[in-house]
Amino acid sequence: MREMRCLVALLVVLVFPLAAWAAPQGKVVVAQGVDPTTLDPMNHQEAPAANLAANIFDMLLERDPDLKIVPLLAESYRLVAPTIWEFKLRKGIKFHNGEPLDAGAVKFSLERLIDPKLKLRGATPFAPLSRVEVVDSHTARIHTKAPWPILDTLMTGLAILPPKYYQDKDMAHVARNPVGSGPFKFVRWMKDDFIELVANEGYWRGAPKIKTLI
Repeated sequence: MREMRCLVALLVVLVFPLAAWAAPQGKVVVAQGVDPTTLDPMNHQEAPAANLAANIFDMLLERDPDLKIVPLLAESYRLVAPTIWEFKLRKGIKFHNGEPLDAGAVKFSLERLIDPKLKLRGATPFAPLSRVEVVDSHTARIHTKAPWPILDTLMTGLAILPPKYYQDKDMAHVARNPVGSGPFKFVRWMKDDFIELVANEGYWRGAPKIKTLI
């Protein structure tokens, strides 16, 4: 029974991204009790979708093993004014479809999240966001409506998306065909059966040790 085949693997996935495993080449089967409702990382508030997103997408910041907030896609960040956070991005990172990960992608991602027309389910915690300013290709400034000291905490869970891909596709398509910059690429979703991911061999932190994740 698929739900029981790799329960231990699931418990590890909830804590550590699979790219960190020192595992041989091969396939890992991860059991989840139910399918996610969507693979759009901004349009859910559920564990099954979050588990997939953690392996497909990267965030600006992450928590290290000691739970300290540290840069991920961002090279550094700072509070430059009470309502302005500045993020300097790492250079040379690409999304799975080849788009460059730059300040424009940060602007698109955050402003997509809070777009009232889209009514995304993940938007509520980000209500203090106002806009994103592109300073240069690798510098973005996030403006907030009021001082917001926990912005960096929330950035550890916000996926950065490739603008051209997500602008060109309707909501139904991106809900089933995600593209990120993370350690694994989406391959296919057989509803109520399995979701297949494959290693992103060009991942900027180094290729994952596992070839296929189901």
